[in-house]
Amino acid sequence: MSFFSRFLKKKKASPAAPQPPLTLMQAASNVTELEVIAPQAALLVQDGVLPDGSQSVFRGWVSDALTLRQYKLKDVVLDRSLMVFLQQGRLITDTNYLQSPDALAALTIRPDDLIASPAEDVAACFDHWDTNYYHWLVHTVPTLFQLKQQGFKGKLILPQLTPWQQETVRLVGFDPAHSILTQPGKHYAFKTVLYTDYVRGAADFSPSALARSAYHALAAQADVTGQEQRTLNLFIERGAASNRAMPNEAALTQALTAAGFTAVRPETMSIAEQARLFAKARIVVGALGAGMANLAWCRPGTVVFELVPQHHQNPCTLSLATQMGLPYWGELVETGVEAESHVAGSQRAFNVPAIVQRAKQLADYARDTVP
Repeated sequence: MSFFSRFLKKKKASPAAPQPPLTLMQAASNVTELEVIAPQAALLVQDGVLPDGSQSVFRGWVSDALTLRQYKLKDVVLDRSLMVFLQQGRLITDTNYLQSPDALAALTIRPDDLIASPAEDVAACFDHWDTNYYHWLVHTVPTLFQLKQQGFKGKLILPQLTPWQQETVRLVGFDPAHSILTQPGKHYAFKTVLYTDYVRGAADFSPSALARSAYHALAAQADVTGQEQRTLNLFIERGAASNRAMPNEAALTQALTAAGFTAVRPETMSIAEQARLFAKARIVVGALGAGMANLAWCRPGTVVFELVPQHHQNPCTLSLATQMGLPYWGELVETGVEAESHVAGSQRAFNVPAIVQRAKQLADYARDTVP
């Protein structure tokens, strides 16, 4: 009897009552420890206090202690839309990454949408925000790198790949064609899956040495030598991004350009081009968003100036900066949005003169400290 037939038989025999969820530790037939991360204090410009008394957002932040693991899961089903795994009809609860509890509670396996994979050696590599640059860089790249280091020869579970995602997979050393390209709305039944904690964002707020090694390895593949002259003051524009839109970004771009900054839209470049550009940065200025994931390509000492919206004070960029050895300064931006939201745009225009003044101050600091 095939795996697919066995699964359907079990599903027909299963009771209608919801099954209690499992944890990864309960569901795994084998667990491998990958990395132990000790608590680490934020790396801040001048310890987070400037001579004028200004204090950085997140001053006093310390990362959590964390152990990252790889799990071997047997006889599991992937719900491609929610990007969660089930075993024997039971949700493996910690494969959930920021999904709605109602959506998880309503999840059932639809036999007509179930695809059985004949591959016995596969690895999960991405979360449900599969086209988001930050999530791909922070969750998928360390996963791919760890699998390559491990000598993994099986197939990668991947989304329908964009050109820049294909480029990333190749830079790590895998062939995108040797993968299982999945589609939202489908269920995929697997005999055995390797699943790592990086996929579910477990290390978002804990600086990871393995992730740092992954970015260095990819940068080297993109012809970054580590000897580039760091002369660029970069401003990352949000551009057409709908989340956390900046109503007067054009005015800020114009003012920063006049102050000697180079405005960039990383999404218009290849991965290799982004890596080579940010390796030359002396300071990087940008609002909280996916573009700031390019800090992964910056060399240690590059100064980071992040505009942090009051309604979404997320230290993920700070964690990445600390991981890569980049002194960070966060400036809280009043947006007029009171409720916590990771998507709402600002209801107020940004204070362009104040931001430019701070950017100049930090650019002077970078000029004096970045070799």
